[in-house]
Amino acid sequence: MNLPRLVGIALVTLSTAHAVSIKQSTISLTADEQACTLGRPQEVFQPSVQQVFFGFIGLQIRPGEEVLIEWVDPKGDIAQATPYEGLPTSAKLCFLTQLPIAGFDAADKPGKWRIQVSASGRVIHKREFQIADDPNRSLLHISRVERAISARGTELSLTGAGFEATSVIHIAQYTATGGWKYLYRLEPTSSRSGQLKAVQTGTIPTGEYIVIVRNADNRMSQPARMLIASDVGYKLPLAAGEPWMITQGPYGGFSHFSRTSQAWDIAPIGDLRKCVVAMRGGVAYTFDGGWRQTQHIRSFGNYITIAHDNGEFSHYGHLSSGTFQVANGQRVEQGQALAVVGNSGYTFGAGGGRHIHVQITREFSISAPSIPFRFDDLPDSLRSGHRTVISKNSSPLCNCAGAVAQGKGAAAQTVTAVAVKGNKLAGAVQVEQWWTQVLQVSPRSNLLEVSLSWKAEGRDLNLHLISPTGKHYGPHYSTEGYSAVTGAEKISLNKPEAGYWRVSVRGMQGPPGEIQFEVESSAALAKLASR
Repeated sequence: MNLPRLVGIALVTLSTAHAVSIKQSTISLTADEQACTLGRPQEVFQPSVQQVFFGFIGLQIRPGEEVLIEWVDPKGDIAQATPYEGLPTSAKLCFLTQLPIAGFDAADKPGKWRIQVSASGRVIHKREFQIADDPNRSLLHISRVERAISARGTELSLTGAGFEATSVIHIAQYTATGGWKYLYRLEPTSSRSGQLKAVQTGTIPTGEYIVIVRNADNRMSQPARMLIASDVGYKLPLAAGEPWMITQGPYGGFSHFSRTSQAWDIAPIGDLRKCVVAMRGGVAYTFDGGWRQTQHIRSFGNYITIAHDNGEFSHYGHLSSGTFQVANGQRVEQGQALAVVGNSGYTFGAGGGRHIHVQITREFSISAPSIPFRFDDLPDSLRSGHRTVISKNSSPLCNCAGAVAQGKGAAAQTVTAVAVKGNKLAGAVQVEQWWTQVLQVSPRSNLLEVSLSWKAEGRDLNLHLISPTGKHYGPHYSTEGYSAVTGAEKISLNKPEAGYWRVSVRGMQGPPGEIQFEVESSAALAKLASR
């Protein structure tokens, strides 16, 4: 993986007694997790920012090395710890983590913070930054946001201090650049110093929001979080009665930020080949690309997406290749077996990093922004930290034992790809199969072109591209049709996003057997050293 040079280098020279060393450590307000780069270095952050990112490059990683990143508050307490266990042998490995600020405990702890990195129990690096104090906090702040649905719409009740009859409530969302996008402006229906109420006509969609109060003198409160979670009957993706462990919840420092901030990681206990089941019924789409661990590339590995009848999609990442129990396009019921838990893609930790990553989106792509959701069978007391959980997701179809995907007629992906010359690849799929590869687009690229060709003769294929931020470019973006003899599709995009793109080919129609094709791209095939 080509790691771009981070700005604000802090090179630490360590004793030769320890193999691990660190360079290019940076603290910033923004980060690109695909390219593993951080924005402009900063040392002071306002309590209203969404999060603070910390990243560095680790050198001379030994097999089985353990790295721990700890965020230490001004009182010396550890506010958040992010462990990296079971690291691979690597000459250079990128680490990127974050600490959520606005609406979390960190916003109420101004002062000098410290980040410390340990390797195998020894502190090898320290960095300091500051969370600024808010001089208005004692005059105007929100301590609690309550929401209720009535015939009038969405009713909000805010508890805090400094509210006035002329106060205005703003509901906003953070943008990718760290700013705010204002969505609703509400006039209070009742007000007193400690409580403010207002009504938003209609329903506020499921999502993550911030609530801000502005007084007539333009004094603003710090943002308070408001989550509107999908509550349509999702259950844990585990067979009923089996103990698993939550290893990372929403806003996790390891990888649950940006588009995956509302995701969950759950690891098996005991048997490391336990079965992953559907959180809710729907239509399954399978993406078994034969992936193994890719600890240099942040990917979901092999995964399954389920389209639900309410317009939401559930996603199940890091599955074990060759164990899929359902066919592409097959309707599944809640609790039905999907595949064996695995460690494909970007995974670390005990048990080889085996765990299931689950999230809900409003778009088909697994890379689309996640939205808050609830598990019906997960008590509130178990929603954070490393906690053992036991599901109530029961179904007679919950067992992964026996025949794997091929034995059930499921459509596993073709995993072979042979470079013909340059950036041309050869592949094959059957009808309803998916073939996927990863392309690496340079920040200097002004054009991305990907073309697909095959011998038509009653066969039909579709070309799909997914950008690093989850944007989907499908057949409707194709600039070429196909003749009766040769099929062709081509997608051309100006000023493409830099990072890792997924190119997929899907078999649409044709006789039994494989459909041979070629894919040619202006971008290079990503180097998947761990694959």
